Amino acid sequence: MARTIVCKVTPVVSARRDISWCFQPIFVWMRVLGIDLNPKNHKAISIYGFLMLLVGTGAQFDNASVISWKLSLPKNDTNALNISTSKTNNWNIEVDYFNHICLMVLVSPTVFYVARNQWQLLWRLIVDFDSNYCQLDHNQLRKKLSIGVVTLLLEISATLHALYLVFPDFRREFIMRKFLTVFAFFAKILPISSLLWYCYVAWISSLFYEAIQRDIDRTCKVRKEDLRRWKCSLVLAGEVVDGINECFGLILLISVTHFVVDFIVNTFYLVNNVTITNQFRLVIALANMLRKLTMLWFITCTPTEILQKASNVAYSLRKVNCLGMDLQNQVSFLALDILQSLPRISALGYFDINFELLPKMIGTTLTYVIILYQFHSSEKFDVNQPMELTTSI
Repeated sequence: MARTIVCKVTPVVSARRDISWCFQPIFVWMRVLGIDLNPKNHKAISIYGFLMLLVGTGAQFDNASVISWKLSLPKNDTNALNISTSKTNNWNIEVDYFNHICLMVLVSPTVFYVARNQWQLLWRLIVDFDSNYCQLDHNQLRKKLSIGVVTLLLEISATLHALYLVFPDFRREFIMRKFLTVFAFFAKILPISSLLWYCYVAWISSLFYEAIQRDIDRTCKVRKEDLRRWKCSLVLAGEVVDGINECFGLILLISVTHFVVDFIVNTFYLVNNVTITNQFRLVIALANMLRKLTMLWFITCTPTEILQKASNVAYSLRKVNCLGMDLQNQVSFLALDILQSLPRISALGYFDINFELLPKMIGTTLTYVIILYQFHSSEKFDVNQPMELTTSI
């Protein structure tokens, strides 16, 4: 009789308080954007998602063609975007526009491909680890994951501000042009949402290593069963990190490259606005830089947490007491193996994603901003140079 009661109750509890329940907000949000991450559905991508991909990509190419046309117009044309008298500033504007367009055009198809092909295997590994090797507090986990909504709200606010800036020209457009423009502006929410999705998964993998460390610290005397359990859990946690690299490697490569170029562009805007003492534009440029820097900090923070917590597992293994010298040697070899092959998240193997990216990005940004400002200053000098030559003649 007791056995029958257990069989009836257990599925209800797991359906309400498993790790899928913790990820339900991001699952629902990505489904609104056309990406189905729910493993309970048989189709990983729906007709709605495919249409969203086609319309979004088409809107981006249409927006890129319109921007290219406006940038090529003479400065005295009312439709021209080259409102600056500086060629360096105009070149910076062009790079800024196409940097954003490349992010949206390249990341969106990649996200759809990942959701259809690679995500399901990674999700099964996460569910397997959570159900067999650790017991996370799912209520607290869902509350912490909900903090990511702030990132989406900031991105939506920035998109609305960008639409507000183009609103005077926007009112004169045709209905189809208005639809494509709005869709192209809001299409950037998908790449940002995919980065938030990545941060969730990477943070969960760091919690897995933390759960292994707690299990080791609670063990007074190590037995063979404990060592076998730790080896299995470490192998599965490593497979989760490998799955993250396979799923998000290309997305991280494109996104981090976008952030580096974006910081260079916005830093030049910031320096240029300081020199022309435009306080409103200065505040907007500073707010955009802080928003992007916060997002990049989260992207690099979670892999650093994985490294740190995996190292803590190895240090905890070195402190345990074992029953027998042979078992002690096996534990020591396991700790050494962890330190020699620490889990790392990389952008397709080109570079590792961690806090070391931030000083490198700052150094690259300062170098290019100095070069750009030198070109900008030389243009100011060239404007006065013909007058000096004419006077001397």
